[in-house]
Amino acid sequence: MQINKLVLRNIGAYYGNLNKFDFRTTSTNNVILLGGKNGAGKTTILESLRIVLFGSMAYGFITDNEPYFRKIRSLLNRRALQIGENDFQILLDYISTEDLEVNHYSLIRSWRFKNQKIKEYFSIQKNGKHLNAQEISDFQNRLREEMPPRLFELCLFDGEEISKIVSEEKIPEYLSESGKILFNLDLFMNLEKDLQTYRVQYAQKNLEATKEIDEQNKLGTEISELEQKLGKTEELISSSEGEIINLIDLVKKDKKEFEIHGGLVQERRQELVTKINYIENTRKANTDKIRTFANTLLPFYIARTQLKEVARQLSLEKEHESYEFVASTLEKNKLNELLTNLQKNTTSAMIDMDQLYEGILNLIRPENIQLLHRASFEQQSEIHSLYRQIQTLDPSSFIQLFDANTKLLEEAQNFRKAVERNDQASEFKDLLESIENKTKRIEQLKLTIELASSEVDTLKENIRIKTTASNKITEKIRDFHKAENSFVMTEKLLNVSQRFRERQWRKKLDDVAKEATKMINILFRKKSYIERMHIDHSSFELHLYNKEKQEINKERLSAGEKEMLMLSVIWAMFQVSGWKLPFVFDTLFGRLDQDHKRALIQHFVPKCGNQVLMFTTDSEIASEQFELIKDITSNCYTLEFNETLEAAEIVQGRYFNFTRENTLL
Repeated sequence: MQINKLVLRNIGAYYGNLNKFDFRTTSTNNVILLGGKNGAGKTTILESLRIVLFGSMAYGFITDNEPYFRKIRSLLNRRALQIGENDFQILLDYISTEDLEVNHYSLIRSWRFKNQKIKEYFSIQKNGKHLNAQEISDFQNRLREEMPPRLFELCLFDGEEISKIVSEEKIPEYLSESGKILFNLDLFMNLEKDLQTYRVQYAQKNLEATKEIDEQNKLGTEISELEQKLGKTEELISSSEGEIINLIDLVKKDKKEFEIHGGLVQERRQELVTKINYIENTRKANTDKIRTFANTLLPFYIARTQLKEVARQLSLEKEHESYEFVASTLEKNKLNELLTNLQKNTTSAMIDMDQLYEGILNLIRPENIQLLHRASFEQQSEIHSLYRQIQTLDPSSFIQLFDANTKLLEEAQNFRKAVERNDQASEFKDLLESIENKTKRIEQLKLTIELASSEVDTLKENIRIKTTASNKITEKIRDFHKAENSFVMTEKLLNVSQRFRERQWRKKLDDVAKEATKMINILFRKKSYIERMHIDHSSFELHLYNKEKQEINKERLSAGEKEMLMLSVIWAMFQVSGWKLPFVFDTLFGRLDQDHKRALIQHFVPKCGNQVLMFTTDSEIASEQFELIKDITSNCYTLEFNETLEAAEIVQGRYFNFTRENTLL
């Protein structure tokens, strides 16, 4: 879509029918510059664009209702209302490429008062031909499908809001919500919601199937949370390994400098430092084991008698569930039919059916038990697993860890004293301390990697267990519907849609990170400050890394740099999505210094597609910026509010006090 013309008649501060804007641009002159002080009418233009395209849907209403008309009434020019004029109108001309064919559209949305009530009229011309009512309805439906209001909203950017997205850590929320729309992934999410709704409705035919689906959904949520935690842990391992490689290189450099300046290798000292690091890491590992025991198993060990009773109670309840199942499925009439058939072949007397029925139930009835828990299979398994751990637990081993830590502390103190005596006599104390600190950090990172790797194994095992349980439930659900292919097909469609969406997220976000990195390094004064961006495919967290592969804290960026970062991400989102829509920037330069303004004008704005509408105040663009931006500008306007006439006036070809040759095409 490319906007050609906007005409306002008695809308907002624009009185009369001479309020026209020519928005035509070219690939080299892609900017329309609109300047005005606060209250001059810039917001009315943006509001008019939304309304003329989408009508009541611009405010989230499905139909033209009373709340919508109240908003429209507040938008109508007050002077026109006071003198009784009855013609309020927004006209929009734009071109759109459809099926490789360029079509010209002219939309007119107008309002009139009839019996003190507002009535709306809407007409469309396509390539000069008026559309009938059915064609207009088809056009609106197609427009809402191809460019819904939410997508159009993504093209409108407020400079203040852009900065807040970064400073208030709303980048993940923005990436998630805008990505769904720009990459058309909301279509798949809606499909999956519909499939899940159908699956639940279908499963409600069988109460047991519904319970299984609830359990499967719960497992799915738990698996998703575990996978997110696994991703963050693996990322921690990766960053730690990268830091170790960097520290090893720095230690080698320090040792070489030590040798060049006459220092000795001091193998004995290094041996002592290594022992100290080993002892500290061992003590930390012991402490972690004790802490883990205290935080997890200790309460259950203290209450092991009660835990044993719970395990026994659950076993008895399981037997009772089996008894209830037999009692509910054993029907007297079928049992009677069986015995009648048997008695045909015998001369024995008739059997009392009630006595036989009660006798069979008495044979399988478990001991007298009061049902307390009614736990699920998974909950029973967890209790029994916990009870087995408590049975095999040896508390003395943790007491031994306490004793071992005491001895290790004494050994470490002795080793430190020896190292201190050695260092006090050394001329290279600072260099040795640097080597020691880096070596200690390496050992800490190795321990971090070891613990994280162990956690990764645990997480993977938990994911495997829960995935296996989920798969078993899936098989159960399918068993409920063997005769129905629709449920199986729904499952397949749901799985295919989810896998496709996940792959698309991964690919698109990787592409966005690459494109944004290129743009941000063009815009930043500190060239190549950001070596790489990474967007987590699950949490949508944005991470920045420098040349040393170290993560950059976004809080270290200035307010201007944060805005440049977000602009680069937004631009990359549209680049990757392939959408060709106009960009609308409101007070884009408000928080930026001269260098950043220059970078945006020279490198960012020209790459924002064939049409950029820039709404600015008088404090944003000075003579230096105007000299730069006028070369890529097709037209400029200054909006001035005439207090005498209480109306906005449009001055074409002038931007505040700056004038340029009118280059209308």
